[in-house]
Amino acid sequence: MLQSMRDNLKGTAAIIVAAFFGFIMVIGGIDFFTGASGGSADQVAAVNGEKISNIDLQRAIQNRRNMIESQYGENVPADLLTDEQLRGPVLQQLVNSSVMRQVAQERGMVMSAAAVDREIVQMPGFQVNGQFDQQMYRDGLRRMGYSPTGFRQLLEQEMVMQQYIGSVSDSAFATRVEAEEVVSISMEERDFDYLTLSASPLLAEIQVSDAEVQAYYDENQQAFLHPEQVAIEYIELTPEQFAANLDVSEEDVRAQYDQEVKNFQASIRRHAAHILIEGDDEAAQKKVGEVQAKLSEGAEFEALAKEYSDDIVSREEGGDVGFTSGDVFPEPFEDALADLEVGQVSGAVKTEAGTHFIKLIEVADAEPPSFEERKAAIAARLRTAEAEREFVGAVSRLGDLAYNAETLAGPAEELGVSVQKSPLFSRQGGAGVTAEGKVVEAAFSPEVMEDGNTSDVLNLSENHSVVLRVVEHKPAGVKPLEAVKQEITQRLKRDKASEQLASKARSIKEQVQAGEALADVASAEELTLETSDNTRRGGFGARGEVVEHAFGMDAPKPGAKSLEQFTLGSGDVVVVQLRDVRAGDLSRQSKEQREALMQQLASMQGTAELAAVQNYLSSKADIELSTTDD
Repeated sequence: MLQSMRDNLKGTAAIIVAAFFGFIMVIGGIDFFTGASGGSADQVAAVNGEKISNIDLQRAIQNRRNMIESQYGENVPADLLTDEQLRGPVLQQLVNSSVMRQVAQERGMVMSAAAVDREIVQMPGFQVNGQFDQQMYRDGLRRMGYSPTGFRQLLEQEMVMQQYIGSVSDSAFATRVEAEEVVSISMEERDFDYLTLSASPLLAEIQVSDAEVQAYYDENQQAFLHPEQVAIEYIELTPEQFAANLDVSEEDVRAQYDQEVKNFQASIRRHAAHILIEGDDEAAQKKVGEVQAKLSEGAEFEALAKEYSDDIVSREEGGDVGFTSGDVFPEPFEDALADLEVGQVSGAVKTEAGTHFIKLIEVADAEPPSFEERKAAIAARLRTAEAEREFVGAVSRLGDLAYNAETLAGPAEELGVSVQKSPLFSRQGGAGVTAEGKVVEAAFSPEVMEDGNTSDVLNLSENHSVVLRVVEHKPAGVKPLEAVKQEITQRLKRDKASEQLASKARSIKEQVQAGEALADVASAEELTLETSDNTRRGGFGARGEVVEHAFGMDAPKPGAKSLEQFTLGSGDVVVVQLRDVRAGDLSRQSKEQREALMQQLASMQGTAELAAVQNYLSSKADIELSTTDD
């Protein structure tokens, strides 16, 4: 199948794929979205009968919004972060993820318990000072509404999907011919000379009349439009505002620590390995006997697991099945494991899966951490919990306090927070809170902008709420002439200077075309001739413009030179003489450069193939999209 897809992937455009697969986990708060939650009442899609709920979709939209804001900061236009803008792509992402996950499971792909455990302990949201924290883990799962077993199952599903994605994208490769084609263009080199006729010395002498300015202004009104704008005053609430003023007593921290110690036994995690013999027939019993005998003789457990175990996932890791808190494996397995000392191996233990020989590798959290070790984490958790309670209470009061208020000063004083004011911003949004789509939508709504009402409480995220009023409204229109007169005057001066310089550049070209050397003409005109050999694409500012134009010129015939003139954005005029063009040569690149290029091309091809596989699988899947949002 992959080869037929490769055959259908033609050209560079196929490599540019606007697709994103995988899952997003944001812990503190954690959001874990899969197609496993929600009921049919709020179903937004179904993939082969697996439901995707509106809750899944809203979580995913917020996660995508957070990811965009984290990556691009305040520069993101507000309209790109609205639910309407994100809903379609995010829903398609959920559908794609569901399709890929189901295919991975159908093809028997699995993930070892040890690998899942490693993923969990490395998640920053479950760590304190860079180390996995069992209490943070339990608290995080409790906030999400997941049991440890349920969370591990969901994580395993997503890891299996990523494994399948890797099996597709990592199979791609690039040929030397493809690399040579890329290098011939990207590493092309050109030799050219150029001289610049500067507009700056002419500007002071050039006159522009008021009539010329007025005429340009009248003919280019569209260039001087300003959008409709508003400025707002607003109250912003976050738990952090309240946390800064909260003190947690050592008595409260000590009480919480004592409770943790009492509950500590339930949090002990045992690291297990096993040898599984499936079946109960004569051959299976023979294997059980052989394993038991070799263990009695002192044979290495890990080696026996690799030789005898029928657990195809764990046997390659010496039987390692990861950690359990007592709720991961069948009850007989857990009971036998709990009776072992570290390093000890059990006798034969039977479960529905078969017969196990179980080894206890280690016990994590066998001793509760000291009060000093837990003090900072407990204090932070108590402070956060109290701040969240105060935040929830403040949000519930904010709506009543701000309703029909002529200003927000009173509600702010009542809540112990400050009123903030924004600069003018358009429907494209501004900086900070005015980059939020909900804020922009509310500020420009008729009820708030035209009628002067206070907005409803806007919940920008789970822990971020805002209420606002419009304090200034500036309708869209054309900027007044006085505001743009200087800009127009400078532009007209540059245009006039460029016209004069263009005439001089034509004269220089004529002299060169008549047989004079460009260097001699430049010297006679007291101009600096710049020489640029072995030049590759790219560059910034005026130099970048010159290089871009030089690479747009036709290659000269053998023994000849190409000559052109053009105007820079600054008004300067440049005369370029192109002397030679050489295609990039892969063989001239170092071994490291060639290897890096081949890897990059293979990665790009892998991305394209992954998109092709996704499209193929989606075309075969039974996908139902709901027509309405519930």
